[in-house]
Amino acid sequence: MQKVKIIYNPTSGHQLSKTSAHNLAMQLLDLDYMVKLSSTTYNCSAYEETISADKDGFDVIIACGGDGTVNEVVNAMAESKSSMKLGIYPTGTVNDFATYLGLNGFTRDLVRLIKNDFYIPVDLGKANDKYFVNVAAGGKIASIAHETDKALKTVFGKLAYYAEGAKAVPDALSSGFKMIYTVDGEKYEDNALVFLVSNSSSIGGFSKIAPKALVTDGYLDVVIIKDTGNVRDAASIFFKIFSGEHVEDDRVVYFHAKDIHVESDQPVELDIDGEGFGKTPVDIKVADYKLKVFTNIKE
Repeated sequence: MQKVKIIYNPTSGHQLSKTSAHNLAMQLLDLDYMVKLSSTTYNCSAYEETISADKDGFDVIIACGGDGTVNEVVNAMAESKSSMKLGIYPTGTVNDFATYLGLNGFTRDLVRLIKNDFYIPVDLGKANDKYFVNVAAGGKIASIAHETDKALKTVFGKLAYYAEGAKAVPDALSSGFKMIYTVDGEKYEDNALVFLVSNSSSIGGFSKIAPKALVTDGYLDVVIIKDTGNVRDAASIFFKIFSGEHVEDDRVVYFHAKDIHVESDQPVELDIDGEGFGKTPVDIKVADYKLKVFTNIKE
């Protein structure tokens, strides 16, 4: 009998995690899985619950929440080199990685993936000593996700996220910095507004920020939006993100990398999978651990 542990964040998104987690548990019990249900009660409890599940020999772990919950679970799995398979049930404000994998809000679909053992081996990134499944980013505009009040996000969901973004954009578009980055031993410099080192193509609710990204290709996609000193200039670049055409713009640098070191002329705030993560400098690379994630996409 396979053992499944479901970890849910009771404050995620519109507070649907608890109901969804119980629905998942009931459907899996009906299929003769052994199921344990655990809620996150404090910071890092999803991490600790995952470490415990791995030690106790669970076969599957399900993260029921937003990108932050998924990140905690992923870090625990990577650090313990876990052989467990990961199911993601998205209930957070923004669920970029789940969106990329085509995971929706129907519990029966995730149960079907688990029952049929449909999964792919997924790359992970590593920023200094922390793993990320979706993105490591730097710059004022990248900090919107973790600066948005968590209580507001719980009650108002994406409305709070976008409202915070609308307030922050004017300041972010005029908050450039000198970025010094090293790739494969070669050093480069650019005046930047934001940099993104992405595993998937979906970031911040936009599906085409890194349009060529694949989570199984062994590379990370780097997007640098340059600071031209002109706010209208910057705004025009961001409008192109909806179609993915921004990567063809001369004011944007876009390339694949396995390892990148980033410094800046001033401390720049970092964001890892929607959570704050200190400031530059930072070393970012493809991790040496592959994650087994339930999905029916094939790359």
